[in-house]
Amino acid sequence: MNEKSENRKALPKFALTMLASLAVGGVLGFVIGCSRVLGVDAAALAEGVSRCLDAATPWGIPVTSVLTLGASFLLYRSAAKKFAAWGGGDEDETSESIEEKLSWVLFLSSTQLLINLFFLAAFCVYYMDRDIGALVLVGVFMVSCGLVVFAQQKAVDLVRRMNPEKRGSIYDTKFQKKWLESCDESERRQIGQACYKAYMITTRFCLGLWLALAILSMIFEMSVLPVFVLLLVWGVMQATYTLECIRLGKRSA
Repeated sequence: MNEKSENRKALPKFALTMLASLAVGGVLGFVIGCSRVLGVDAAALAEGVSRCLDAATPWGIPVTSVLTLGASFLLYRSAAKKFAAWGGGDEDETSESIEEKLSWVLFLSSTQLLINLFFLAAFCVYYMDRDIGALVLVGVFMVSCGLVVFAQQKAVDLVRRMNPEKRGSIYDTKFQKKWLESCDESERRQIGQACYKAYMITTRFCLGLWLALAILSMIFEMSVLPVFVLLLVWGVMQATYTLECIRLGKRSA
């Protein structure tokens, strides 16, 4: 009875969600149809986007590195000053403030790494066959990645100074495993909650991105490769999550 009751409660919301999705799809289809009737040049639009990326690629890594890594340096310096003044007392608010700043350092540096990889791929598309100083661009990429790793190392080292029980070096290939093993139960529970949140958000994002690619394929000439790559990543995530749940379930049984 409880299962049927839960289903009855959830069914109206599910039906409304499906109807809303159909309505959005109908509106988008109507807009696409109107754009074709009005003669909107999708090829010219794609060419404009391509030219923008072409122009931005040489400057993408240095400009974003100055912004994100500069902010990371300021945050780390602020955290280090607070730690030096704190002296390892029992002020929970101070320690939480320091750890929050260091978490932002890790977030910004990780974001910069993704930006670096994007612009390196863009460089391979737009500039590989041009004589514009390829070694300079690759050198900038390497320098930025080196600064990313250095920022993460400084942040992790400061966390270890605050928590001597923590183990692991940012340069160790098994850093995540050793760091997790040195966490207490509360920290592991927090990591588990964050991972589940990331899983749910990524699942919804993949669904939205699939929908966006399906719509864009109606406007632009696109191959099936982007959709295949998206579904491959989505499938790996889903399979990993499910198989790991099965494995952990057997261990606890």
